[in-house]
Amino acid sequence: MKTIVTVLAAAAATAAAPGSLIITGIFDGPLPGGDPKGIELYATAAITDLSIYGLETASNGGASGGAPEATLPADSMAAGEFYYVSNGNDGDFAQWFGFEANFSGPSGGAVNHNGDDVLLLYQNGAVIDSFGVLGVDGSGEPWETLDGWAYRNNGVGANGGTFDAGNWSFSGRNAWDGDDNFNGGSDNGTNATATPPFPTGTFQIPEPTSTLLGGLGLGLLFMLRRKK
Repeated sequence: MKTIVTVLAAAAATAAAPGSLIITGIFDGPLPGGDPKGIELYATAAITDLSIYGLETASNGGASGGAPEATLPADSMAAGEFYYVSNGNDGDFAQWFGFEANFSGPSGGAVNHNGDDVLLLYQNGAVIDSFGVLGVDGSGEPWETLDGWAYRNNGVGANGGTFDAGNWSFSGRNAWDGDDNFNGGSDNGTNATATPPFPTGTFQIPEPTSTLLGGLGLGLLFMLRRKK
């Protein structure tokens, strides 16, 4: 019985955790300079050292350089935590979202995208996740995020570099046009006053259902009986 419980737990963990770090959101803000620009990352499992991960932007339909432009700091993350990377240190991210980014102003323009660029997430030098189609300028494409955002659908894991727009939800191109100004003010807009707001920190990986666990249990029992 202990063996069955252990195997079931491992199977459930595998079903709920398709990768250690994934891209869950992309945003291109409406404040001056098109800020804030950046990404939301999510840990599907505990990570002790984020410095094994890096980011790259492939701009205007260009090819990847084959290596990250910036490496994440040696921070740690608990499973289920979110991590925000912003293109600059000018306070636009904090104004827009109401909190500070975890990592601001990475070198090489690693998240300095313009809504039509591809973003790549690396682990130990290999691409493990991506947003956008490499070699394609995103202008007019379904995945364009100019003055808006994209958000990964719940339960969708890392794509290994093969992007599918069907796994994402989108604000629509230029959705945030005019949202930099609120209630007669100037450049005082925030995500909370924008339409539609970026769904900050809402990504989830559904827990395995009792039906799934029951099916796994029956399958394992059948396998164990056949081995006797």
